[in-house]
Amino acid sequence: MVVSEHREEHLDLCAAYALGNLDPVERLRLEEHLGQGCATCEAALADFSDATVLLAASVPAAQPSAALRGKVLALVAAEPTEPTKATDGQRKIVELRPRRPTARGNWAWGAIAAALALTSVLLFRETSRLHDQLEASRRELAVVGRQLAEEERLNQVLSAPGARVAVLEITPAGEEALRARATYDPATRNAVVVLENFRAPAGHDYELWAIRGATPASLGVIHPDARGNAIIHLADVGDPSTLNAFAVSLEPAGGSPNPAAPSGPVVMLGKLGS
Repeated sequence: MVVSEHREEHLDLCAAYALGNLDPVERLRLEEHLGQGCATCEAALADFSDATVLLAASVPAAQPSAALRGKVLALVAAEPTEPTKATDGQRKIVELRPRRPTARGNWAWGAIAAALALTSVLLFRETSRLHDQLEASRRELAVVGRQLAEEERLNQVLSAPGARVAVLEITPAGEEALRARATYDPATRNAVVVLENFRAPAGHDYELWAIRGATPASLGVIHPDARGNAIIHLADVGDPSTLNAFAVSLEPAGGSPNPAAPSGPVVMLGKLGS
C-alpha cells in the first residue's frame, strides 16, 4: 500500500474536520489521505476531537432567572381555556415563542472553537518539534557516550603499567611521510595503534599485521580519515609470549586475499619493546 505524503495542510484539515467545518471536497481529500495511512494525522485528529468534546463540556448550562420563570408561569396560569380576541379593557394574550439564538452568540462560540482549533494545531506542531529535538539530542548523547567509552578503553591500554611499545620504522618500500606507533598491554592482550599520513595510492589499501613468532596475522585494512590519520583499538591481539612485532603492508583494494601473509610490499615494521 502506498502511504500518502504528510503535509502541514493536512493538520489544518484535521482541525476543521473535528469541528465539522469541512466542505465535501476537503472532507474527501482528508479521508483519502487518512485511508492511505498517516500516523501523524491520526494522532492529530484524536487530539482535536478530544479538545472539541472538552469545549462542549465546558459550556455552562443556560438557566432562566427566577423572575423570568415566575412571569412565564403567571402568563400560563392566566391564559383562558378558549382563545379570545383582544378588546379595549381586556387583557392581551402574548404568545411566547422560543427565542432563536442570536447571530452574535453563534459568532462568539464559533470564534472560541476556531481559536481552540488553531491553538491545538500550534500546540501539536510545537510538541512534534520538541519531540524531534529530544530524539536528536538522545542520538547525540549516544554518540558522545560511545566516543567516551572508546576513549576510556584507549586510555586503559596506553596507561597500562606493563604496556609495551613498538615504533614502526619505514622500510625501503614505504613512503617517508608514514608514521605509526603501537602500544600493547600484555595483561589484557589489547593494543592501540596510532597511524599518520596513510594515504594509499588509488586502487590500494594499507593493511595492519601482527607478527607472532615468525608468522604474520592480519589485523585488518586501515581506514584513515581525510588527512590519512587513524587510531585503531584492537582486542586480543595475541599471546605476550609470541607477539613480538607489528607491520604494515600496501595491498590491492580490500586487503590481502591471504589473512596469514601479505600479498604486497611491507612498508613499515616495528618490534615490541620489553
